[in-house]
Amino acid sequence: MDSNPATRTIGALAIASPTRPSRGVRIRPARRIDLLARFAGAFDLVDDQPYGHSARIAYLAHQVAVELELGEETRTRLLYAGLLHDSGAALPFETSLAEASAWVVAQFGLDAQVVEAVRATSERWDGQGGPLGLSAADIPIEALCVSAAHWVCEYTDHADHPLRARASLQRADHSELVPLVGAEVANALRAVLRDDETWLAVFGDDLPGLIARLGVNDGKPSRRLVDETVEAMGTVIDAAFREPGRAVRVATLSRALGALLGLSQEACEGLGLAGQMLDIGQLGVAQHILDKPSILTVDEMELMRRHPGVGSRMLETVPGFEDITTWVEQHHERPDGRGYPEMLSDDELPLPPRILAVADAYWALRADRPYRSAHAPDEALEILRVSAGRQFDSDVVEALPEALLTVAEVLGEDPADGADAAG
Repeated sequence: MDSNPATRTIGALAIASPTRPSRGVRIRPARRIDLLARFAGAFDLVDDQPYGHSARIAYLAHQVAVELELGEETRTRLLYAGLLHDSGAALPFETSLAEASAWVVAQFGLDAQVVEAVRATSERWDGQGGPLGLSAADIPIEALCVSAAHWVCEYTDHADHPLRARASLQRADHSELVPLVGAEVANALRAVLRDDETWLAVFGDDLPGLIARLGVNDGKPSRRLVDETVEAMGTVIDAAFREPGRAVRVATLSRALGALLGLSQEACEGLGLAGQMLDIGQLGVAQHILDKPSILTVDEMELMRRHPGVGSRMLETVPGFEDITTWVEQHHERPDGRGYPEMLSDDELPLPPRILAVADAYWALRADRPYRSAHAPDEALEILRVSAGRQFDSDVVEALPEALLTVAEVLGEDPADGADAAG
């Protein structure tokens, strides 16, 4: 079976009653590394890399640092630099990949040394890299370790077994290593690659979990870090293919709707996190498909229909995200059973993804698109009302005007617009 979640068939998940969220909503405190070890797989999809590429880079770079006897703080920085080294591939910035990736690193609140390491991951020991023109010891050691790990993965990423990966690497031109990363890092890498444990870990079932455990110097778990890391991921998703602030608006409106419809505070907080992460799976969909003004082909539609399941697979191993994972996967399902990816019937579809669907659709209607201008608030509400009971839940749509009034000030909306729409 194909282990790539971007191509694997997404099976049905356990679902809760349509009248309430699952009773087990418990968002646990976490560290940034716990979350980014899982989120980084989204950047592999953007860069057309095999899923898990970033995690393999992070692990190998960390092990090179261990061989070099670098300190724990440096090793933790290396985990982040490896996970995010090519994260800028998702962004339509008119700058280098290294600069765009450094911008992503900064969004997650990581320190300046991680930013500089990512900015320098395309430099070479012999000075033939770029874009900074650095050479030899002027290149941060973290960047050299990531480059060494990247060199390995260019030969081994497409292997499906440790023995095949080793065989692929034996055919590599090892004379490339010293000009790329210098003799010291090259020798450390060779030592790492001789260790059987390296290969078992790189092809293990839970490499993101292992990376999280290696980040022993990343502080204590906290709910604040969960909120900040998820919000930063939402900002990156917005920058990749949506209008700025979309994730925050969907999250805020979803929480307000959940409160009006009687969900618990914990469930409402979960809705806020899910609202930020709804479209993480779309990072693997080509921009020309997302922006296409005409009808999508069958193949293009299949790629779009796959993104909720792809996103849920990235989130399902995050501790405490079990319900959030389900809601993300189901947010394109419909009460009339014509949604995707599972075409759930009305009595199978719980309330939280119904809320997310309405909040997401409202802000999508309010945004400019290549094929139309943004709708005014009253126009957007009317479009949703016409589709209530079929595409969207009627009770959620009915609660929408009041929810918009409660969040107008927070989102910088004109309360008068919400009042007019409510009337």
